[in-house]
Amino acid sequence: MVGVPKSKGCGICIQRRVKCDLSQPHCAQCQRYGTDCPGYVKSRKFMDEGPQLRTRFAKKTAQTSESIDECVAPSLVARSMNKQQPVIFGDFVMAAFTRWFGLNKYRVHVPWTGYVAQHGGKSPAFDAAIYSMNLVFMGHTHLDEKLQQSSREMYSKALRLFGDTIRDEAAMRSRESVSITIVLSLFEAYSRTNPDSWARHASGTAALMAHRGPGAHLTGFDRCLYLSFRSFIVAEAFVNGKKCLFERPEWQAHIHQVRSEDMTDPRVDGPIALFIDLQDRIFAEVVKIPGMLARSRRLQQEAEPEESAKEVLKQVLQCSQTIGTMSAHLRLAAAVQKYNWRKTEDRGGVASSGNSRFIGPIPSTFPQQFANSVLHGCEICLFLLGLLQDFLEDAQVNNIPAENDDTAISMDPLPFRIVSKLRKSSGQTAVPSAGDTSIKELPSPDKWLDLVAASMGLDAFDIITCPK
Repeated sequence: MVGVPKSKGCGICIQRRVKCDLSQPHCAQCQRYGTDCPGYVKSRKFMDEGPQLRTRFAKKTAQTSESIDECVAPSLVARSMNKQQPVIFGDFVMAAFTRWFGLNKYRVHVPWTGYVAQHGGKSPAFDAAIYSMNLVFMGHTHLDEKLQQSSREMYSKALRLFGDTIRDEAAMRSRESVSITIVLSLFEAYSRTNPDSWARHASGTAALMAHRGPGAHLTGFDRCLYLSFRSFIVAEAFVNGKKCLFERPEWQAHIHQVRSEDMTDPRVDGPIALFIDLQDRIFAEVVKIPGMLARSRRLQQEAEPEESAKEVLKQVLQCSQTIGTMSAHLRLAAAVQKYNWRKTEDRGGVASSGNSRFIGPIPSTFPQQFANSVLHGCEICLFLLGLLQDFLEDAQVNNIPAENDDTAISMDPLPFRIVSKLRKSSGQTAVPSAGDTSIKELPSPDKWLDLVAASMGLDAFDIITCPK
């Protein structure tokens, strides 16, 4: 690097290291020394500052590799990245929840994308959770391992920040806490780093929603939280073998209140209103099934096991009949709607049965696609209820090990298991509702999330029968 001497003296005085009196045109020191004064023109010299610079910036270089934009205007880069997050998250929602987005765009007034845009930068834990979801989505989309690695690092940061914040009553009742647990659960389901981590986060979401109560999920973004994640809460109850939150009377009333309000929304037309009505009526029955399974597993702990078995069997038969009736109505409605589309095409309207025309991210065949997902969930429910009915009617139900039997602690009396599809199983046979005898390959994260959301959570797990 080019350097300039700091001394203002003449060249001879600098060389002799004596104080120059700076006299013009020649200094007195040179006259006494008996030599010609060279004057005060400064000469340049080269100085190697490499070692000093490497020492100064070695620690910073080892920690991060910043772009020139980050070096020049780091705050501007941060603001730019923050503005991109709602857009990327919106792309994730549209890619991963096509059916869910298609129906619930009529049912929510404050969607996820709007909330992320409005609340970005206000909560470090929420921002970190959104960043992690966006990074894993982009990493999967572009097959970029660096982005996926970054997503895991950001996910760890979100967990740490969230753990530091959720320590008081206000945090337990905040929509921010619920939204963070939802995003973390979606991250685990999308990245599939651990088989059941998504269910653990979903269990946390259910606990927070129960603590807040159904009245806190009726308006604004809180309503969106309930609608957007309720299928995953049902799936978590099936996987973990416990009662579902929405089985409680207050939540049953909440389901029907939201259903009634959404059916009369000005944005909703006749076919969509009918789908909302039938789906929510079916959903209100589906959420009761995990509780029936849980009670069936502990029949021998009841005071009168046989009477308890009869009570559960009565519930199973009633639930099966209701779901069967409602699914038949939904099947008919879907068939009529498809017929109407074909009539429109025959009259020279827009074709929507052969070639799926897209309106934004939602195909014009959306109502039937959504109905098919709900119907598939109904088939799984009826298959599961049939297995439970056979168990309750079987005389062997009275031979369940007693409560004081050592084997009763680890033995599940039911002749089938419910296992998350994200878990690898071996040596067992998964039997879906249609009677398929092999575990199908798990679809891509985008499709899997959409199937779980649209099927009321029933596509989140496999039903594994146990040989007798």
